[in-house]
Amino acid sequence: MPLRPVSIYGSTKACGEFQTATVLGGAVRSYAIVRYFSVYGEPQVIKENSHSWVVAWFCMRAALGLPLQLNGGGHQVRDLVHVDDIATGTLHTLIEPAAHNQTLNLGTGTGTTIRQIAELVRRHYRDATVTDTPRPPGDPLGGYACTRRMTELLGWQPSISVTEGVARYAGWLKETPSAIPAWLRQPAAA
Repeated sequence: MPLRPVSIYGSTKACGEFQTATVLGGAVRSYAIVRYFSVYGEPQVIKENSHSWVVAWFCMRAALGLPLQLNGGGHQVRDLVHVDDIATGTLHTLIEPAAHNQTLNLGTGTGTTIRQIAELVRRHYRDATVTDTPRPPGDPLGGYACTRRMTELLGWQPSISVTEGVARYAGWLKETPSAIPAWLRQPAAA
């Protein structure tokens, strides 16, 4: 479908794709453009003042006994793709001749709400609480990837479910508590 970005973020991504096709396509070079959806997984560490990376945010907050904040009720939808699947999908794209000069979404094709992620995290942190907070300006309601071209051209699809990926992240964080940034441990983080 034609690109119709509705944000600065989307516009810069579309521009990058256009420039890649223009420069490399004109030089008779093989290229592939991959669009990663919501990548998560160990050893991802959260960034201050960011509402991205919800699995890491929720696990780290739960580990510290802080409430899991559902911005706007947690109804936003994300296509969460484990970093190991992103790496594997990228490698498939690099070596698959059918991906020559193609643009592919690397995602699961399944939408998961932020509220669902909170419930999955609570399986690993039984005392974790959930609180509703206002949705930040610019926080998209989201969606999920159309993965038809990915599966057709690569003959591959992600294999790590969100349930498994959250469990892996929670397990990693329990083994690596030093990954929680010092700034989140401050009383003001609550």
